[in-house]
Amino acid sequence: MTDKWEKTAQVAWEAILQKVKALKQEGRTLQEIAELVGVGNRALIGEWINGNREAVNASFANLMNYLERLGYNYMDFFPKEAASIRRVASHAPVEKVSGPGLKTINVYNVAGAGPAVSVGELEPLFQVTAPPDYFRRSDYAIVVDGHSMEPLIAHGSIVGVKLHAPFVANELYVARIPYEGLVIKRVGVDRTANEFVFKSENPNKENYPDFRLNIDEAEGIIVGRVVWVMWGY
Repeated sequence: MTDKWEKTAQVAWEAILQKVKALKQEGRTLQEIAELVGVGNRALIGEWINGNREAVNASFANLMNYLERLGYNYMDFFPKEAASIRRVASHAPVEKVSGPGLKTINVYNVAGAGPAVSVGELEPLFQVTAPPDYFRRSDYAIVVDGHSMEPLIAHGSIVGVKLHAPFVANELYVARIPYEGLVIKRVGVDRTANEFVFKSENPNKENYPDFRLNIDEAEGIIVGRVVWVMWGY
């Protein structure tokens, strides 16, 4: 079985690579990206993008540094053992402090068998408790059901959602789709077509195709931004 720290490194690398590719697509030069990441050789960035070398082979400390320099909180990539999980049978406050310096939030199911509903109308599955910095001001969390965001986010993982977060292109967001429930996608922008592009991480595009919505229409279904991940619930 893969060691949990090896898995931490692999997931961190996937996030680093996706961010580097997104920066390249936005028109950043290899030199600019190298300086942002803190890599001395811009050619190495090109090797990452072309799949010839992987940052996962770097030291664990360097991986965490790359994450931080790219705007991530490296604590988001640590195994979920960093937080405790507590089952609940009824509605509880969406957020509360539990114990000295700890924070508890509700975790909900993503499935939806009918028209879109808000999480305020649902029973939480359980609660998770951890230091506030781990949750990064998330409002609630959901359990991921499906494989469309693998390998970045595994089926059964828990993700924290920040409501009404400012939109940043090519970051991860939760959207509420009628009869599908809450879905997690990387959301890009096609300004020429005035559309948001909802992208799956899974490379199998036949089973997990991207889809587009007019920006005005999409703004009504985007719930919030994904701000942390706990793997493998």
